[in-house]
Amino acid sequence: MVVDLQIHSPTLKRRVKTEFVGIDGNRNLIFRFPDESKWAGLGGAIYMNNSMIVRCILEDETGEIVAFKVKITIVITKPSKLVFTSFPESIQSHGLRAEQRAQTRIAAMIIDTQERSHIVPCLVRDISNQGCMISIGRDAKGVRPAIDQELELLIPNSQGDDISLSGYVRNKKEDDTRQYFGIQFCAEENDVAKLLSQLLINNDVP
Repeated sequence: MVVDLQIHSPTLKRRVKTEFVGIDGNRNLIFRFPDESKWAGLGGAIYMNNSMIVRCILEDETGEIVAFKVKITIVITKPSKLVFTSFPESIQSHGLRAEQRAQTRIAAMIIDTQERSHIVPCLVRDISNQGCMISIGRDAKGVRPAIDQELELLIPNSQGDDISLSGYVRNKKEDDTRQYFGIQFCAEENDVAKLLSQLLINNDVP
């Protein structure tokens, strides 16, 4: 997971990107030491007992940015350069989405709008009046959509018909088993709301 580190010392104040590596039992958080070829002089700010602020975006259903303060406990250089820190005493979070999304697991088919051809099956993971997130298994057969590609989602409803939602691919991420795509709908919000009601989804998430 990529994180943003805000570090400061009497001689340096900087925000840099690095990677969260993992957790050492219940004692430490572990981060990769930032790339010194991009950010020089970090050794003067990343040292034992100094504090730093960690920020990261949870790219899942929550759509939140999380921030917390930790103290550096040790910096090691072998076998790789890593920064060990304390656990945070408190965590602050802030929602990034202006609109809450309903969590779903609806099977759908992606259609290439230009070619009018089925390209790959997917799962709709969350959905709102403005867009949705879909996921595709890494082993699923078919063509993956590209950023800014216009596509159509065909979703079966309770009456056995297909509901169609058109949109553009706006972002992409992946993990070890699935690829995720953020879709921005083309239709007016009222039209999307009518289609959602046919899917029997309560979109008013508290």
